[in-house]
Amino acid sequence: MKLAKVMATDQNPCLSRNVGVVVVDPSSNGIVGAGYNGPPENTPHCNDIEFLKNFFWPQLTTHEKHRIFIALGFDMDGFKDDVLSSTNYTNKICTLLSKCNQCPRNVLGYSSGKRAELCSCQHAERNALNKLPIPAKGLVMFCWCGVPCIQCAGSIINAGIQEVHCIKENDYHVSSRWLFEYGNTTLIEHNVIDLGFELNNGVV
Repeated sequence: MKLAKVMATDQNPCLSRNVGVVVVDPSSNGIVGAGYNGPPENTPHCNDIEFLKNFFWPQLTTHEKHRIFIALGFDMDGFKDDVLSSTNYTNKICTLLSKCNQCPRNVLGYSSGKRAELCSCQHAERNALNKLPIPAKGLVMFCWCGVPCIQCAGSIINAGIQEVHCIKENDYHVSSRWLFEYGNTTLIEHNVIDLGFELNNGVV
């Protein structure tokens, strides 16, 4: 778990959640894989202007575009919606967003898991599974996060991971627990204090 925390916090590119994963072969207690939150290989990060213009902005509703304008300090008095489709404004907004050093979904006020399709980031659990040099069946996964999301839970179960160790925190997706109960993967939650980590104002 300590190594998973290092994966999560040491130069992790995700601007929203610092999640790290380490995969271990229980027969040798050796590490066989690791992963962290990040965009697919060879694709721009979420604060890249090309990503914002071509992936993020086209998916936004008119209401969400209004919220972006307001969040960036634009005066909406006399504002007309046709401005939202203006190339000049799109370029200007995406340039400003790229300089925020903040997850674009967070600028909209969405918490983790909400409107996830606006982000191309691949979760640490799936990144770790995709890079394994050996079959995943029977391996153990240590996750520096709470119970994995629904999509990751499904991938973990289907891959044949034997156990998932994670930390006790608010659920990303409550229904993930149900999947683990029915799957063949044992879910084990740990209190961060019991793991030897101190909390700073309630945060690990």
